[in-house]
Parts: sequence; C-alpha cells; structure tokens
Amino acid sequence: MEYLTLADIAYKKIKDALLRHDVSPGEGLSCDDVMLRLRLSQAPTREALARLVQEGYLTRVVNRGFRVSEMSADEVVELFDLRQLLEGYCVEEAIRNISAERVEALESSVRSSRKAIVTSRPLVDRYIINKDFHLTLAEIGGNGVVCRILQETCEKLVIKRRIEGVSHADFAMLRHHRDIVRAIKCRDTQKAQELMRSHLDEIKYTLLKQIAMRTRAAQAH
Repeated sequence: MEYLTLADIAYKKIKDALLRHDVSPGEGLSCDDVMLRLRLSQAPTREALARLVQEGYLTRVVNRGFRVSEMSADEVVELFDLRQLLEGYCVEEAIRNISAERVEALESSVRSSRKAIVTSRPLVDRYIINKDFHLTLAEIGGNGVVCRILQETCEKLVIKRRIEGVSHADFAMLRHHRDIVRAIKCRDTQKAQELMRSHLDEIKYTLLKQIAMRTRAAQAH
C-alpha cells in the first residue's frame, strides 16, 4: 500500500477541490482559507500549494496568496497536440486488448455521461465524467505511463477551464463517445482514431473560441 505524507493528503484534498471548481479559474485563495475550508494544518498546506504552483494549477500573487491558473490559447493547443498523440495510441492499444468486460466499462462511462446530461448535473461534473471516459480507454490500453500523463493533462483541462457551455455541445460529446466505442467494438482502428481526432479537435476549437471571446470582452472594457 502506498504511504501518503500529510503533504500528499493536503495536495489531494486541494486538487480535488480545484477539480470540483470550489474555487474557479482566475479566483484567489490564501493558505489560511485553504486550511480553514479543508481542515488542514499549515506546513502540509504550504507544501501542497507550492507543488500545485510548480505543476501550473496555481499562480502566486504577491502579498495576496494564490490564484487558480487560467488556460491560455497556447496551452490549449499544446495540451491537445499531446492528447492527439496519446489517445491515438490508446485507441490502438485498447482495440488490441478489447474484451466484452472492457467494452462494458466504456459503455458504462457513456451511460454515465448521458445521465449527467439529461439530469442537468453541473457542467463541472460533466467535464469530469468526460475525462473519465478517456481515462477508462487509456487504462484498457494498459500503458501505465501513458495513463498517468493523460490523467495529468485531462485534470489540467478541467481545473483551468472556465465553466461555460451549452447543451448541444454536451450531446455532441456523447455522440462522439458512442461512435468511438462502436468503432472499437468493430476493431476498426483507423475509424476509431479518426473519430478521436475529430472529437479532440472539436473540444480544442471550442476552448480556443471561448478564450478569444473572453479576451475581446476584456479588451472592450
């Protein structure tokens, strides 16, 4: 069993709060706020916050503590370029390792996505469920290093992404996931990879459009 230090526990608690968007991108937080909210002691909290700064989730603000980092256009492009490489490989390996049980795991993830959409779960919950579909696919591929890198990449996109979106985008995501699973069940590697590329491109361009709109709005003020 993996041994966790107090700083590791603090790190996980803070990161989980960021994933839930308890503090949104661009919002500030202090060490004291975090300690009070999550019932943590000072030294582990400081160590965990420093680690989150180093990993790019938080930004230090002089004399004010920290701010949750926001996604830049350049970072969106870089992260999705990486995801294209990783997830194309994941699709190929998943098809190589596919079984009825693993297909069911993917289909269960798709069902969870649909339930989250039709019951109007908060958007951040839908982002996390979307992330879980991609991580399930990576786990089926069986490469632990790829899984860890993809998890870090997806978590960064959830934490640093502003909560924006409309229902048709959610249903498009759901359709993409269903189509990818269908291609995997048919062991059609080329089709599954093409669908994954298209899916990731659509998310990337949506994020870039949102960032461009916010930038223009900020400049107008």
